[in-house]
Amino acid sequence: MESSESSDLAGDLLTLYGRIRRTTLVGKVDEVTASQSAALGRLIRDGATTTADLARAEGVRPQSMGATVQALVDLGLAYREPDPEDGRRTIVHATDAGRAARDESHRVRTRLLAERLAALEPDDRATVARSLAILRTLVEP
Repeated sequence: MESSESSDLAGDLLTLYGRIRRTTLVGKVDEVTASQSAALGRLIRDGATTTADLARAEGVRPQSMGATVQALVDLGLAYREPDPEDGRRTIVHATDAGRAARDESHRVRTRLLAERLAALEPDDRATVARSLAILRTLVEP
């Protein structure tokens, strides 16, 4: 595949990713923004960490992540505690309420996509499944 064709395909894939993301955010009923949801999801997947490490992992400035973490704390979805090894730092943890909110959000988004996938012809669903297997190779080592 030529470089320009690969670039076009990459652009189309990113555009589709954005549209899927926006589609699953339709009908959102909680107060959590997309950046807060991403940070909370990372805390749940990867465990407690510092705001600075969370910012690096999410590719944002520490100041921006600080505001995101504060919003999660204010919503009761995360909490901070002093780092036992370095009193100058704090460690951010997801709360049980944060885990429950993230789980519910995932269930709602999954249900929405499942309904749309169910409306496809069986052959098209099989094509989507095969495409996912191929796309995984782009992001998994």
